Amino acid sequence: MIDITVQSPDSSTSGTSAIGHFYMHVDDYGGGHGGGFTFIKDPIFVNGCHCSQCENIPKSYNFQRSFDLPIPPKGTWFDVWISIYWACEMDDTSSIGCSSEDVHYRTYVQ
Repeated sequence: MIDITVQSPDSSTSGTSAIGHFYMHVDDYGGGHGGGFTFIKDPIFVNGCHCSQCENIPKSYNFQRSFDLPIPPKGTWFDVWISIYWACEMDDTSSIGCSSEDVHYRTYVQ
């Protein structure tokens, strides 16, 4: 199970509107063990946000999901990549534009 909390970097009232491109990779810890898992490919709206309804939403968003990789031993390094979207607005052509940031986090199993 992965449990991750992301937060909008916007210092105003813009909360986390969507997340996407969420991928995890576990380094090989011997014998060909390790691998990657894609949680979310394309962006999805979160925190009750959708299309033009992205006002007064929480700054952070918590995501939990099971995945099909064995739990690596302590000390094994892994990486997480995720895109965070905020301040989403629909323009006159019904296209949705958001501010976004791609985040990479590397740490190890403790």
